Amino acid sequence: MAQPPPQRRGSAPPQNSQYFSEQGKKGEVNELRTLLRSPAVERDPKRKREVIKKVIAYMTLGIDVSPLFSQMVMSVETRDLVVKKMVYHYLCSYAHEQPEMGLMCVNTLQRDCSNDDPMVRGLALRNLCSLRLPILLEYIQPLLRGALKDRSAYVRRTAVMGVLKVYHMDQSTVRSSDLIDVLYDMLRDTDGMVVSNCVVVLDEIMLEEGGIAINKAIVHHLLSRLNDFNEWGLCATLKLAARYAPESDDERFQVMNVLDPVLRTSNAGVVLEAIGCFVQLTKDLPELHAQVYERLKAPLLTLMSKSNNEGLYCLLKHAELLVFRCREVFASEYRQFYIRYDEPACVKHQKVQLLAQLASESSAEDILSELREYAGDCDPSLAKAAIRATGVVASRLRSKAEACCSLLVEFLDLEYSYVKAEALLVAKDVLRKYPERRGDVLPSLGRYLGELDAEEPQGRAAALFLVGQWGEEIPSAPYVLEPLIDAYATETSVDVKLALLTATCRLFFKRPPEVQNMLGRLLDAALEDQTSSDVRDKALLYFRLLRRDVNVAQRVISGRDPCSIQGAFAEDNCAVMDRLVDEAFNTLAVVYGETPDQFVDRAHRARDKPDADDEPLVSNDAPLVSNDAPPAAPVEDSFDLLGSEDVAPPAPPSRSLVESAGSVTGDLFQAKWAAISDQDERTLRVGPVTQGADLVDAMLASLNVHTMASGEVGQELKFFVYARDSLGALYLAQAVISTADSSTQLTVKTEGAGDASFFAGVVEEGLRACS
Repeated sequence: MAQPPPQRRGSAPPQNSQYFSEQGKKGEVNELRTLLRSPAVERDPKRKREVIKKVIAYMTLGIDVSPLFSQMVMSVETRDLVVKKMVYHYLCSYAHEQPEMGLMCVNTLQRDCSNDDPMVRGLALRNLCSLRLPILLEYIQPLLRGALKDRSAYVRRTAVMGVLKVYHMDQSTVRSSDLIDVLYDMLRDTDGMVVSNCVVVLDEIMLEEGGIAINKAIVHHLLSRLNDFNEWGLCATLKLAARYAPESDDERFQVMNVLDPVLRTSNAGVVLEAIGCFVQLTKDLPELHAQVYERLKAPLLTLMSKSNNEGLYCLLKHAELLVFRCREVFASEYRQFYIRYDEPACVKHQKVQLLAQLASESSAEDILSELREYAGDCDPSLAKAAIRATGVVASRLRSKAEACCSLLVEFLDLEYSYVKAEALLVAKDVLRKYPERRGDVLPSLGRYLGELDAEEPQGRAAALFLVGQWGEEIPSAPYVLEPLIDAYATETSVDVKLALLTATCRLFFKRPPEVQNMLGRLLDAALEDQTSSDVRDKALLYFRLLRRDVNVAQRVISGRDPCSIQGAFAEDNCAVMDRLVDEAFNTLAVVYGETPDQFVDRAHRARDKPDADDEPLVSNDAPLVSNDAPPAAPVEDSFDLLGSEDVAPPAPPSRSLVESAGSVTGDLFQAKWAAISDQDERTLRVGPVTQGADLVDAMLASLNVHTMASGEVGQELKFFVYARDSLGALYLAQAVISTADSSTQLTVKTEGAGDASFFAGVVEEGLRACS
């Protein structure tokens, strides 16, 4: 007897997988039409369900099944809820292409909206609003009003979302009716999901007015019902609560007590919204920041240990903002940010950045040791990130600059060219901040430059910058540049060519006999360079400067003597981080690292004011030329030369602080301070000032802000400063920096026609640069 064929092993194919194969499907649309018209199919509910399932499968594959519209409309008359859902899905997909045919199903949908089954009523209303046919608004509106009062919570939820769909079809229909007031009343609904839907819908409908109008009663009512909301509703409610400003400190603490249990939920989105609420509620109470961040640390670290990779990356981006605001709170948990071998590259990079920010006097050695291991990783991008993090640690902690420079020298001795190039890039910036450490790098610079591949132009350009900056201390500097000049014709990188021009000119001013001939050859080659107009123009500028006056050329090309950079680099501006914490916490902007106005279209921004550049130069309502002769006017009136009374006055002259502000003694400062009232008082959030008052004095002096007196009193640094602007106005200011929570209380007074907010901004810039 013949053996039966062996059964195929393996997993069984997914159920109904035959529906999702395109082979032969396009020719079966006519067959489906015949089946939908067949009385036999109509009498067999199971067979009819299979036929409609095929129609939906074809639609999913992108096959045009719109010719079946009339047959599908007739199929909606059924008690089979599964068939109803599929037919409604089909109608919503094709109704906008055939609006006349869409009217055929209105009667059925209207009847279903009155069905005894709340699931049928809600399903019919949801799909009626989803047809996107403005001609149906007259049918939808009365059904919507009735559904908002339906006894079933599911129908009311659907009706609330239906109001938003109608709003997107025709805004005037919603705004001219009382539907908005009805939604406000429904904030007291007994069902939590109905309430959360109302919050979301009202917030979107009133986007142009800044979102849903809130007051104390609404916020406290919503907060009292947090247990009734699901996770989506919690996020919507907490986002609303973050915009509320409590009337008193007692109310502020009451709100925080209500929000505290939310931090223990397992949903990352809800916890981040709650954290955002705490940050906003305490932004005007800097003395509470350390306590609040200490409370927020545990739930955030718990979520990080349990989240998947995608969620972990989002949490790390938000942790970066909190570290920026209060680094000390997270500093002891730096080991939580060590990378794991199985994590994706984006998570590893973010953790490396956080390690650099968390490094302190006590943890820097452990973190630098960890970064040393990462620099030898087989992933070039991670190795480069670790080297950049080493530079950040050096810039932040002056006491660790020597250890960081030694580590950079180790990186330069590794065999990978990309590691050498990145180490030179970082070393360039570190030596700009700590020029006294240049002895660690300069002696072997020529060897490092020769070992770099042509694929690392940025590293070679950094090495050339160091040669030009400190060439007098490198005995072999001319011989380092000469091979590159001889091989200029084969060089392909514009960055290297530009750096070579500058380095050779700077070295010429320091060692002219050795460099004069090679500089001439380089300028000849660069002036004939047809591959880059930037290189040619720069060479021409240098050539003309040298021909005109060598001393002038030296001042232009070499600039001032290198000195230690005070504070942070200009690229490390904290303004974006501040805005993300205050305006965009728990949004996509945090993941992007950009403020919303940098990537959100203007049409979709809330409360967006038009820029000055967008205003028309001439009003459309006013004629360009007046037919009436203007009345005579005095020539002396420079504001009204054409006799027009509506001419705006000229823009005020720009202000800048001058270097010489005169001598202000302590007695004179005290007398003027008592005589002038406060004109600008603000609380700043700056990073910790770890270098003491001397660094702050030096930084402010570089901005032409002079220190009359400064000192440390307990846990506070106090500064009394003054300055004078280009218009002659005198400024006085008192800055009190708390070393406990890194907050600064700044008070500004001005004598004369001064601008207190302008001077406050200058002082704030100087203080942030010292953090």
